[in-house]
Amino acid sequence: MSTIKKIALVTFAVLVWSAFIGYGFVEGFLLRPISSKSTPEAFVKAVEAQIEAESVGNFAMILLENGEIAESHYHSIDQAVDNHTMFPVASISKWVTSFGVMKLMEEGKLDLDKPIDDYLSRWKLPESEFDNSKVTARRLLSHSAGLTDGLGYEGFGPGETVQTIEASLTKATDAPHSDGIAKVGLEPGTQYRYSGAGYTILQLLIEELSGQSFQDYMREQVLIPLGMEHSVFGIPENPEMKTAQIFRVDGTTRQPNQFTALAAAALFTCTDDLYKFLRANIAENAVLSEKSLTTMTTAETFINNIGVYGLGPDLYSQNDKNSKIVGHDGSGNNAINTAARIDLVSKSGIIILETGHYTIASFLADEWLFWKAGIADYVVMQRNIPYVLGLLGVGSLLIIISSIFFLRRRT
Repeated sequence: MSTIKKIALVTFAVLVWSAFIGYGFVEGFLLRPISSKSTPEAFVKAVEAQIEAESVGNFAMILLENGEIAESHYHSIDQAVDNHTMFPVASISKWVTSFGVMKLMEEGKLDLDKPIDDYLSRWKLPESEFDNSKVTARRLLSHSAGLTDGLGYEGFGPGETVQTIEASLTKATDAPHSDGIAKVGLEPGTQYRYSGAGYTILQLLIEELSGQSFQDYMREQVLIPLGMEHSVFGIPENPEMKTAQIFRVDGTTRQPNQFTALAAAALFTCTDDLYKFLRANIAENAVLSEKSLTTMTTAETFINNIGVYGLGPDLYSQNDKNSKIVGHDGSGNNAINTAARIDLVSKSGIIILETGHYTIASFLADEWLFWKAGIADYVVMQRNIPYVLGLLGVGSLLIIISSIFFLRRRT
């Protein structure tokens, strides 16, 4: 065999190995979970190592198996936190708010597919080049109403004037990274576009249809019936309620912000209450029917034919037929990160609430997603890059060495 043929043969073998590694990386079967053991205790141990490396301010986590709490872990660099410590959970507020909207639907006060402007008197969608009558509660819940506000509410610090809902929808002053205007900039119903203003409109809708303040309605119709007694939209005022310190990334603390956008960003809750909320998604509850829950957790918006959002929750299973994992994350300005997931099939789940780090709750929840269901997200793939590159390098080297040895013996 000529030298050129030998080189071509070795090169082909390396290319085949590289293709296998690439395929295994993309499909996930070559990726390693955060823990090689499948027990909740093993996952908690891996999380403890991650927290020690990342040095977050405070951290509260529970793991669910078969719908029950299997393990928990609490950590703080200052004041202790526990299962009743109330954290600001940012955009997880949207998922809880969706229960309030669907309650109005069940009571016959709301048609999910009727133009939202038909229900509003205190504020109307500004004129646009699109048909505003296509903006409905269903599309607001699923982030498919065509709103292009880009909100990200940061809230108002101590001593700052909090806007009214109407003023905020017209021009939110606590949104420095967008124009802060609730407007239709895309054809409603055509694509997924995450919108904070959409849930502020739903907050106004709840007030208009119920005749109550948003806080009162949500407390009476959702939080109390679900047993969420350590939860409130807005800064807790009851001195008996234990609230978590809000740590910045530099380890200092700050006071909680106030929000106009209560529905989108202002829920304070604890792991124990969020556990009750997750349970409400998998068992009979005092707020919504099983039919409504099924509607809420069915894909309403898609990206590349993958269902990404229902009527309130994110969808995480990526069309996987063996699981149906729903939930929501939350993140806030310097520095809040929260995550909640529940598998409607296996009834396993995770809740993480923390301050002092921008991403660790979402990061670990994505790790749980792969550890529990084998669904690899960007986080897991990125963590595995050094390992996979090592497999590629070692395998390629072994192919080259063994090929040289074999071909020499042949000659």
